[in-house]
Amino acid sequence: MVSPRTAHRVVGYLEEEAVTSYTHFIGEIDAGRIENVKAPEIAVAYWNLDPESTLRDVVLAVRADEALHRDTNHHFSDRIRAKRESLFEDMDTDSNKPHIKY
Repeated sequence: MVSPRTAHRVVGYLEEEAVTSYTHFIGEIDAGRIENVKAPEIAVAYWNLDPESTLRDVVLAVRADEALHRDTNHHFSDRIRAKRESLFEDMDTDSNKPHIKY
């Protein structure tokens, strides 16, 4: 069994590879080796894109999502290492302040 910290770290690295792959995909579109066709309606709806969006716009949205997953998993791995696994530690109990400490 792999520890949660290791699991989050590995997933973070896998997500980084996805970001790199999507960056190469965008490069292929920009170079004209992949046609920048109109985005499928399902992608426009799912990613809340402009109706005139293209394949490049979809790939940008997917890459941003993968980057968020990467950052989130590395963040959780870092929190576990720092013995700060509970997100409740970051909550402010003063009702006059925002609930999250910044």
